[in-house]
Amino acid sequence: MVDVSVTASVKVQGGPTMPLGASLAPDSYTFASSSLEAAGGADEVEVPLLPDGGTVALLALRATTTGGSGQGSAATVTVTPSHGTTSGDPIVVDGTLLVANPHVLAALVTDGPRGLTVKNDGPDPVAVDVLVCLDTP
Repeated sequence: MVDVSVTASVKVQGGPTMPLGASLAPDSYTFASSSLEAAGGADEVEVPLLPDGGTVALLALRATTTGGSGQGSAATVTVTPSHGTTSGDPIVVDGTLLVANPHVLAALVTDGPRGLTVKNDGPDPVAVDVLVCLDTP
């Protein structure tokens, strides 16, 4: 078992602040880092995440530029979740994606994602980090 903590808050200027957080105790996790060239080059990568079996409990993705004038800023990538030969709908991610709900993750692709295809949509090279947690029955 692994202890994972998620902390964030949403604050509206002049309005409410909503703290969000979760503590998870998944059985395992996978972390992957990939580099993508600018759109039009080697701009797509397959990221295998988890074996079959169990429930995907968390998906976190961060995409940042590694070149150009905006180096280190949020990058736009298209993420397509997959499970075996089944692919879910592509999701455009601007910088970060965090889903810490197994029911939402299961809706991305049947039985939850076990892999991702990540495609760089921008003119600069991109670094992508992915963290996924798995609970087993």
